[in-house]
Amino acid sequence: MQSIVCANGTRLAYVELGSPTAEPVVFLHGFTGTAHSHFAAELALLAPHMHVYGLDLRGYGASAPPYRVFGANFYERDARDVISFIETLDIGPVHLVGFSDGSEAAVMIAALAPHLVRSVLAWGICGQIAPEMVERVRRWLPISAWGPDKDAWKTEIIATQGADQLEPLITGWIDAAERISARGGDILHAIAHQVTAPVLIVHGTLDVGNPIPVVQALCTRIPHARLVLLDNVGHSVQDDAPAALHNLMREFYRLA
Repeated sequence: MQSIVCANGTRLAYVELGSPTAEPVVFLHGFTGTAHSHFAAELALLAPHMHVYGLDLRGYGASAPPYRVFGANFYERDARDVISFIETLDIGPVHLVGFSDGSEAAVMIAALAPHLVRSVLAWGICGQIAPEMVERVRRWLPISAWGPDKDAWKTEIIATQGADQLEPLITGWIDAAERISARGGDILHAIAHQVTAPVLIVHGTLDVGNPIPVVQALCTRIPHARLVLLDNVGHSVQDDAPAALHNLMREFYRLA
């Protein structure tokens, strides 16, 4: 990976693939992830067709240290980091691909800086911290009580972020979610009308933290949004239904 100090002072690590003359696409991973851990197959899918950038967001993976911290404004902070990244490399307008926290940031970028965005493809998004999400993440504590059902996630966090980051990441995100919820929970709904780019939202019907009615409400607020529901698929669409996701990506980007 390579890294750059953006104009706002944030150092971001990224992988760059594909032809520099092709249309640029920037991937934004989710909570506790990295570009490679969340998007390895998707980066490879688009690299022959597009100029691909896979970011490790602030404080994650190769973009640490400094290590990840949250707070009630972390979605906007990530969005503004990526805006600065795009402007520093002078690659805009770009296509954005986001998963989970990265999907919230992707749509926020499209709302805050529409001139920098060609399109958005997002999954694991609903535009707010829903009560269902707060209830779910509170059950992550205490970390010392994690059972075999969380072994794979724990192993991934340790491999990508380091063992010493396991507890700070989990407790930091829970605290941020509770603070966002306490102020009303909204992340994107109030600004979604500012998005001018086409948006494809892919949503698994088993994504318990992002209720379908809230996802549908977000889509109605984005002027050029399309929602695709995938039955019997959970939050991590790229893991649960990669073939379906990749077919949608080929259709969305009109790949041969």
